[in-house]
Amino acid sequence: MSGEDSLIEIRRTEWTKLRALYAHRDTDPQGYPCLNNFISWVEYEPSIEAKILSLNGNWEDDGTFLLTLDLDVGIKHLYFNTLSDNLDRVTRAIECLKNIENEYTFFGFCSRLKPVVETISKKYYTKELHIVDTIWYQVSKDLIDTFKIEAPTGITLSNLKIEDAETINEIWPHRSDKSVNFVRHLIKLNVNVGAYDDNGKLVAWCLRLPIGSLGLLQVLDTHKRLGLGSLLVKSMAIKISALGDQVLAPVVTKNIPSRTMFEKIGFRAIDTIYWAD
Repeated sequence: MSGEDSLIEIRRTEWTKLRALYAHRDTDPQGYPCLNNFISWVEYEPSIEAKILSLNGNWEDDGTFLLTLDLDVGIKHLYFNTLSDNLDRVTRAIECLKNIENEYTFFGFCSRLKPVVETISKKYYTKELHIVDTIWYQVSKDLIDTFKIEAPTGITLSNLKIEDAETINEIWPHRSDKSVNFVRHLIKLNVNVGAYDDNGKLVAWCLRLPIGSLGLLQVLDTHKRLGLGSLLVKSMAIKISALGDQVLAPVVTKNIPSRTMFEKIGFRAIDTIYWAD
């Protein structure tokens, strides 16, 4: 890291200008969908601990930024991007963060940016970075417009309630001690859908992640093989498309059944994206 480098916060009033630079990157997980999500979040809840930082105050030329999010989940989320083919400036920006190994997790970055994380890991991590790879899927609006939503008998689709966060977090494979706070924010601030039985019990759900994609899709074992997974994916696709956004979804590469379901619906793989901590 250069001794002259520093991180300068981009004022929230400037976030829309940064977003405009990424308008053509509407399927980039940390491009337009991510920036658009956080602009909506801070408009709805200004107290959210989200900051967008630039290297030495210069971001308008190449769109280089870091976005940090602290939802009191034990570790901060780090999002980052650059419009430049040269990844030097965004790497230097990350190098300005203090205690990167212990305080941050890299949230959903695309394959183009993987060399940045690998460089940071080699230089600043004392243990091997844990990386999860996922297939990045996209589905066209034309196909979404043909989706029909018909719930099976005894099932009602509805928006999730904040109190559903505990149920969702309890069986989320990537949960942590405080991750329920993250789930609560997703329910409160983003579109979502839940499937409830006749007794009002939540039996399946799908949320929207901060990178704008579908996420946390889950069906209870008691209600599998009813087509609820596909139904919720289609329902969420309709909701997100209605907002004018691309419909995207990360699916763990090794999860063949889930990948098969998404591909059967009509999603196509466009990239690999990664989580690292």
